[in-house]
Amino acid sequence: CDSSFLLTPLEDMLHEKQTYGLIVLDRREATVGLLRGKHIEEMAHLTSLVPGKQRKGGQSAHRFQQLRLIAINDFYTKIADAASEVFVAIDPKEFMGVFIGGPSPTKEEFESGAFLHHEIQKKILGLFDVAYTDESGLYELFDKLGEALQDLDVVKEKKFMERFMKELVNDSGLASYGEEQVRKNLEMGSVDTLLLSDELRKVRLTMTCGNCGNEEKKTITKKAGEDYQPGNCVKCGSGVKTTESVDVVEELSAIADQMSTNTAFISNDFEEGNQLITAFGGIGAILRYKTGI
Repeated sequence: CDSSFLLTPLEDMLHEKQTYGLIVLDRREATVGLLRGKHIEEMAHLTSLVPGKQRKGGQSAHRFQQLRLIAINDFYTKIADAASEVFVAIDPKEFMGVFIGGPSPTKEEFESGAFLHHEIQKKILGLFDVAYTDESGLYELFDKLGEALQDLDVVKEKKFMERFMKELVNDSGLASYGEEQVRKNLEMGSVDTLLLSDELRKVRLTMTCGNCGNEEKKTITKKAGEDYQPGNCVKCGSGVKTTESVDVVEELSAIADQMSTNTAFISNDFEEGNQLITAFGGIGAILRYKTGI
């Protein structure tokens, strides 16, 4: 059967490239999955050989408990190996972190035991109580994540904006804003993180003169139901036509991808996020090095 569920809640806050790791486990079984964009995908399902709490005849209670603890530890290791193999293969820029679900104390034991690959262990974002540990448990875990994901997004956005504002205030030369300046820095490969406001609604037009062939580019704000009139050629005065229209967010994001630049979409739900759109035109950048632009 198809192990991918279409998810409607939270889809607006999950950009397609962002990927979260999901693990649901108890001492009987475990399931590893990915939350990518709007879909959950099961990646691995494991069952354990951990014996029940009732010991067999002829075994001392102490010996039985020792064997049971060894089996539990082995199962946690098996889960971690399967999860780490899946998560490490994802581009680190796209892998946002791991959520773990299950009963107590299983999920706490798994986290505190540091069974996961050390790079993945550092990205554990939260533990949640879930009743199921099969594929449906992944979906149950997702249902618990709404507030956590929203809070994480806002925290990350605030950190980006705090760093951006700090570089501006310190006049370090490591912050840039405005479309043209940021575009130039992007094309140079000097941008570490591109900051784009969620409220940015601009298109970049290419206007060509049918008489002399002169080409001009201009960025305008998109307005519903309104067509932009390009006017006349600045060189010969003849009429010009819009020959290309590109969404600025899509264009700058594409350049960022080509230059291995991180892109952060900033909401206006907090003060600094609102300042990005009102004071800086919705476009900012944290630079890798000074460029003087």
